Amino acid sequence: MKFNQRMKTTALSSILFLSSLCSFSQTIIQGSVKDAETNEELPWCSISVKGTGKGAITNSEGNFAITVNLHGDTLLFSYVGYKAMEVTASVVSRKRTVLMERTGIQLEELTVHADNDYLYDIFDKCRKNILKNKRCNVAKVYYGIETQTEEQPIELLECYYNGYMEGLSIKSLVFRNGRIGLVELDQRYFLTLNSSKAISQVDLVRQDPDYPSIPLQFAKRSLKKMFRLTMEPGENGMYHIGFQPWEEIHKHFSGELWIDRKTFALVKIELTVDNAARHPFVPIFKIDRLSNVDIKISQTFKNDGPSWIPDHINFSYHVSYKSARGNTGFTMPSVIQREITTRGVLCFYDYDDPFIIPRFEYDANYDDYRKMSIIPFNKIFWDNNNTLVLTEKQKESLGFFADNGLLVNFEEGNYGKDFLTLTHYDSSLYENCYTFWDTVKRFSMNRSLPQNKVYSPKEINNSILTNLYHLEVQLLLDVTRVGNTFSCKSYAVLDEKKSFFHLPEEPDTKTFLNIFFDLCEIERRKMEQTLNANAFTVKQIDSVYSSTIANMKKTTAKYLEEAKLGKSRKALSKWNAAVLANLGIDNMTIFRGKEDK
Repeated sequence: MKFNQRMKTTALSSILFLSSLCSFSQTIIQGSVKDAETNEELPWCSISVKGTGKGAITNSEGNFAITVNLHGDTLLFSYVGYKAMEVTASVVSRKRTVLMERTGIQLEELTVHADNDYLYDIFDKCRKNILKNKRCNVAKVYYGIETQTEEQPIELLECYYNGYMEGLSIKSLVFRNGRIGLVELDQRYFLTLNSSKAISQVDLVRQDPDYPSIPLQFAKRSLKKMFRLTMEPGENGMYHIGFQPWEEIHKHFSGELWIDRKTFALVKIELTVDNAARHPFVPIFKIDRLSNVDIKISQTFKNDGPSWIPDHINFSYHVSYKSARGNTGFTMPSVIQREITTRGVLCFYDYDDPFIIPRFEYDANYDDYRKMSIIPFNKIFWDNNNTLVLTEKQKESLGFFADNGLLVNFEEGNYGKDFLTLTHYDSSLYENCYTFWDTVKRFSMNRSLPQNKVYSPKEINNSILTNLYHLEVQLLLDVTRVGNTFSCKSYAVLDEKKSFFHLPEEPDTKTFLNIFFDLCEIERRKMEQTLNANAFTVKQIDSVYSSTIANMKKTTAKYLEEAKLGKSRKALSKWNAAVLANLGIDNMTIFRGKEDK
């Protein structure tokens, strides 16, 4: 749905085991949050480091991990329906379990008012409060989903982003890194391509044609005609209000919300709809069909002093997926219907301390899987980010995928054209337009692309040279903060989308093209060596990166001028010697043979 290397699974320690990694007095502590009376786990509890924008949440089993200064930080725990708590990091480290007490139940609002018109006033004030909140923020975002059918896991995906917010709205998510677990189902793989965007861009106060209506999207007069409001037993300091549509229940969300009594700020909203008449989900293949789409979304916000900001979104959706096949050699029935359930979370944390996004230009509208094929797995990044602790069930799922399916982006080397090569998928689904430089694989123009169509002699004669070919190479720079230092990885990437070559193939064409790409790789290696040999700041890293790009363009421009599309054998030999000296690659031997040198 839109939106093979076996891997040895590593033993994972118990969630409650307290481990630490010390770097500049920073320690990773792990623990759990529970109800003080029942001892039940509290999932999705918000945790923040007092006086900072840093934070985390508990997973669906109530467990968490967070990086702290063990001897100086205080942790704040907040959960709707429970008393907020402040606990020093050292105490959390020692006790491992945080017990939270329920707040008192507020019932007087149920008897004071003769009618419920005042509930619509509360909604209206809350809506105006949201519309008035225009504060822009940026935060790190963790996104994780699990998809299953009949209790069998079929997909597990984790991604990190930078999230850009305006008030309570998430305006965009910018990809940082991701990884996937998959298993084949009915001779196909089920891919949730872009639900991060679909879920994050639910607009609470503006109507969206892809989603059922939400009561906060309407002014008081329209709201009264469309939704019935009821006061629910609530906590001290909050209004707890339920809402249901009067009619056309499949076109509107039902649910509950919690509103701060003093400020009318939205604290939490739960949305649910069964068999939604409108939804953002579509099947990958046009012949497939989705039906009976049930959606649940819960958004929680926290007070950041001057305003309220997103804390986390947890969601689930269930669909009946009818998969159709033509006569393509499948051994399965031509039509299969499966009940598919996806559950996930978006967690917003470390406000005003975003990730360093890899330096690389690509279409921001690409889905999550395609972005993962472009930005390679970064082990150092994953070793230093542990926002949401995997549950025991998720750990079991990873083992299941390792033994029976695929673990993608859990190790180096699986990117670009090698990414997600799936036997039973249309080969064009993940046709990659980015070619990563490789020591062994030599580059050749993909003549199936329209921009590489060979022009006729007449068209060539009537064109200027710059309109006949262009080679675009980007340097992908991936910078990871590790304590107070930075780790830099880079790649030379030929952008086939921005490159074009309308000239016919000649004896030295491949030699000419590959020397060009190799010269870019030489500049990349110089850059990476400089970056990792010095303790640069981010600003200095950017400066080295910009200088490298300028040098690369200068060098390749000189090469293009001298080599004359490979027609100058003397110039080609000179540049080939430079590549051989720096990279150990003799393109003239590879493509022409020693006897022609």
